[in-house]
Amino acid sequence: MSCKYLSWQRVLKQLKQLILGTAGHIDHGKTTLIKALTGIDTDRLKEEKARGISIELGFAHLTLPSGQQLGIVDVPGHERFVKNMLAGATGIDMVLLVVAADDSVMPQTEEHLAIVDLLGIKEGVVALTKADLVDEEWLPLVEDEIRKILANTGLKDAPIVAVSGKTGMGLDKLKETLDEIAQKIQPKRDKSPLRLPIDRVFSMAGAGTVVTGTMWSGEVKVDDKVHIYPAGKEARVRGIQVHGQRVDKAFAGQRTALNLVGIDKDDIVRGDVVLAPGFLSPSYMIDAKLKLLDSAPKELKNRARIRLHHGTSEVLGRIILTDREALIPGKTAFVQIRLESPIVPRYNDNFVIRSYSPIQTIGGGHILDSHPAKYKASSKGFAQRCQILSEGNPQAIINLYLKEAKGFMTKKQLWIRSELEEDQVEQGLNSLKSSNEVAYITVDKQEGFILKDRLNELVKDLEDYLNSNLKENPLNPWVSKQIVKSQLFSWMTDKEFETFISYLQQSAKIVVEKAQIAHAKAKAIVNKEDEKLLSFIAERIIDGRYSPPETNLLAKEMGLDLKKVNSLADLLVRQNKLIRVAPNMYFGSELIEQAKEALKRNFTGKEISPSDTRQLLGTSRKYVIPLLNYFDTVGVTRRVGETRLIRS
Repeated sequence: MSCKYLSWQRVLKQLKQLILGTAGHIDHGKTTLIKALTGIDTDRLKEEKARGISIELGFAHLTLPSGQQLGIVDVPGHERFVKNMLAGATGIDMVLLVVAADDSVMPQTEEHLAIVDLLGIKEGVVALTKADLVDEEWLPLVEDEIRKILANTGLKDAPIVAVSGKTGMGLDKLKETLDEIAQKIQPKRDKSPLRLPIDRVFSMAGAGTVVTGTMWSGEVKVDDKVHIYPAGKEARVRGIQVHGQRVDKAFAGQRTALNLVGIDKDDIVRGDVVLAPGFLSPSYMIDAKLKLLDSAPKELKNRARIRLHHGTSEVLGRIILTDREALIPGKTAFVQIRLESPIVPRYNDNFVIRSYSPIQTIGGGHILDSHPAKYKASSKGFAQRCQILSEGNPQAIINLYLKEAKGFMTKKQLWIRSELEEDQVEQGLNSLKSSNEVAYITVDKQEGFILKDRLNELVKDLEDYLNSNLKENPLNPWVSKQIVKSQLFSWMTDKEFETFISYLQQSAKIVVEKAQIAHAKAKAIVNKEDEKLLSFIAERIIDGRYSPPETNLLAKEMGLDLKKVNSLADLLVRQNKLIRVAPNMYFGSELIEQAKEALKRNFTGKEISPSDTRQLLGTSRKYVIPLLNYFDTVGVTRRVGETRLIRS
């Protein structure tokens, strides 16, 4: 490995990774200026060379005086190629707005500026190109016109530098100004996993499939496995280039080319996204905060068809307005957007919308929920929910998703659902803990969180169920855990349910006995008549020794319902007077103990047959088989074919 290669790796790792994007009207000199700054001609297509205009995205890189590296995306200026401009503008950190001094502000100047503003880009420089072609007195007039269109945007204070791509006038000052702006920009978030929207895909002889894009988050290494969405294809990273240099790792904020194996070029299109496995998923629907531009030609009606630009993708969709019939230009609303093709969205992503026909940029905003429930006219609290998500307070957002969850959510589940950064999830949970609003249990070494109000609801549901059961069965406060889970908590995993039950047991809400649950304060209600019945049942079964009457026979004999007799017999089991070995079949507890000792005394080290047991206990096969099955269950015997062995 060469020293040059290692040096380049260190430079990329140590410096902020920043992307500069151009914007501006056709023929205002964007590509000429980039070539003058970098020495790289970003027009690579024959048609671009022949027509003298940019059609596709072009790419270059520039080292600023401080040593700061800039990746550059040069976008086309023609109105027919605004969708290509949008694909290039997403993911940039700063903009170079190019306005020709001899032409001043033109339609695509304003449309590109609106797009930059909608995408939340607040840092940039205005390059007043072709300054060598006009009189000095003319430049201040053009600057005034530029200041007017910048006034209500994030670029209102952007410096304006007069330059010429032909003569080199002002280029050094432009570089210095770009450097000053770059120093103010915070580096992109890089704590999240890999996310790279694809703006170009091609095949190279001897290499195979190559995709390029600006890495929005995370990092990627050679030999990493990655997923391509929305299609869900898997690939392996064979090689990586940044700014035309081979590297073994790329980071958030870099213009990156990935050589992929395991996937064909034809399986990928611009708009697809390279993701770390398990990070984000496609969606056909988003909730969003949408602003309609002042310049929009007309109001936006409910269910209007639009073109949504997100990342490098363009998809068709419909705007669902929840509180009005139409959105007026200049106004903002919470909306749901239903898409005809999936995108891979994330909370707080910016997007732009263009009218379906005629095609024109009309608005944009940011995503509040990437996987919302479908809004219905009867839905309540849509605006309130969107307001919470729009404000971006981690505590309020985590509180919202815990409130919407049926039960417990782990940190990972909250991270996936909220799409906040992991440290924001931690911050939100800590705030809820401090205010005593959240409880948690540990499932598989992971904490499961739940709002205390929701936990109290679950506890009340269980208590009400157990109390209702006791009213129906006053002799038996116990209910099978399996029945409780299926009736009340079927949405919990088995491990979650067992942990939840243990939590309630430790907090003295319930008592647990084997596979049975009862309210901690519940007791069987036995009246005088039941006392007599209990004595009768116990006496008849114990007197029957190893051939006791079954409860269905006792029910007929006593003139009672079988359910009532079994409830009484089960109460005797809990009083340790009887043991149930099969449905409707009970033995005296002491007799079971005596049978166990007799089997051990006579058959340890020997095989036991049903016939041996029948003779030993003086009973019939009808009772022997259930009795031996019971001994298998409790670990006294072990079945081997048709015989048993005493367990040591």
